Amino acid sequence: MQNHFQIPGAKPSLLEKFGIYYLKFFKRVDSGHHVFDFTDALLTKKVNHITRKGILLSSIVGIVCVFPTIWVDVYLSGKPFLIHYGWLAGVTAISIAIELYLLFLIALKAVYEVSEIINMHASESDLLKDGVFSVQHILARTALELPDPELKILGIDPFKRISKKNLLILGLLYKAKIFLTNLISKNILLATVGKTIMGVSVLYFALVVECFWNGVVIKRVVHEARLRLFGFALANQIAKEVLHEKMLGQLSPLARTGCLRAIGNAVVMTRNYHPNMIILLIRFQQLLNLQKEDKYDDWNLFLETLESVSAEERNFLLDLFTVSAAFDGKLSDLENENLTTVYKDDYPLYYPRLIQLTDHLKKGRLNAALKLCRLDFVAG
Repeated sequence: MQNHFQIPGAKPSLLEKFGIYYLKFFKRVDSGHHVFDFTDALLTKKVNHITRKGILLSSIVGIVCVFPTIWVDVYLSGKPFLIHYGWLAGVTAISIAIELYLLFLIALKAVYEVSEIINMHASESDLLKDGVFSVQHILARTALELPDPELKILGIDPFKRISKKNLLILGLLYKAKIFLTNLISKNILLATVGKTIMGVSVLYFALVVECFWNGVVIKRVVHEARLRLFGFALANQIAKEVLHEKMLGQLSPLARTGCLRAIGNAVVMTRNYHPNMIILLIRFQQLLNLQKEDKYDDWNLFLETLESVSAEERNFLLDLFTVSAAFDGKLSDLENENLTTVYKDDYPLYYPRLIQLTDHLKKGRLNAALKLCRLDFVAG
C-alpha cells in the first residue's frame, strides 16, 4: 500500500534544481494546523495578501532593473549608432539577468508561503515525498513556470490526443508580448503627445508596462501554486476517506482497474499534464496496488468497463472520473465533447457537479471543493 511508485526517466532540469536549491533556504513554519482547518474566506484572504506582496515586489524590481536601460537609451540618443546601441545592449543584458533572477526568487518565496498556509509539510510524507511530483519539485516548477515532465505513467500518455507544445516558441511569444506592448504604447504616445510628457521621455512609459507584466506573471504563479497545492491536499484526503470507509474492498477486479481508467482518461481528456491528476493517479495506484500497465488511457475500454460493472460500481467510477476531470481547474473542448458519452442519462447529475468543482478549484475554495470530491456508490 505504501510502496513508492517509481517514475521512469524523471530528471529535473537545471532551472528546477535552481528552484529546489533556493526553496531549502526559506524558513519552515512548523505550525500544527491541518490543511483543512482554515475557512475558504480566510484562505482567500491569505493567498491574496501573498499575491499583492509579490506584485509589489515584482513591480519594484521591474522599475529598478528597466530604468537603467531607458536612461542609457535616452542619454545616448544623440551618440553614434555603435556607441548608443552597444551600451544599450550591454546594459539591457545585465538588467534582464538581474531582473529574472530576482523575479525567480520572489516567485519561489510566494509559492512557498502558499504551501505554508495550508501546512503541506504535515502530509508530505504520506505521498511522494521524493521525486519530480513531490511538493518541492511542484513548487519549483510552478514558481519558475517550467513545464511538468512529459512521462508515461502506467502506460498513460497525457498527449495521446494532442500535439506537444513547443515551449521555446511559447516563451518567445511571451517576451514578444512585452516588446510589442512597449512598441505600441510608445508609438501611440509619440503620435498623440510627442517625444516627451512634461519634459520626461515617453520611453519611460516602458516602466509601467514592465510593472504590469511582472504583476500578471506573479499573480498567475501564485494562483497556479494554490491550485496545485490544493489538488495535492485533496488527493491525499480522498485517498484517506476511501481507505477509512473501506470502499475499495467493495469493488470487483474490473472496477478496480476501472478506477485507473477513469483517472487515466481524464488525464488524456484535459490535454495537459497537470500534476494534480498525476498525484491522484499515483495515489490510487498505491491504494489498489496495481503495478502493471493495462491500457488505462484507452477511452473505449473505459466505456466498456462502465457498461460491464454493476450500477453501484459505475456510480463510483463516474464520481472518480468527475473529480479527476476537474482537478486541473478547467475543462477542455475535448472533455466537453465526450462528457455526454461517458455520463449518458446521468449527465444532468454529474455535469453541474463537474462545473462547480472546477470553479471551486480555480477560485481557491478548498473546503467547498472537498465536499464535491466525495466518492460513493450513489449516482451524482
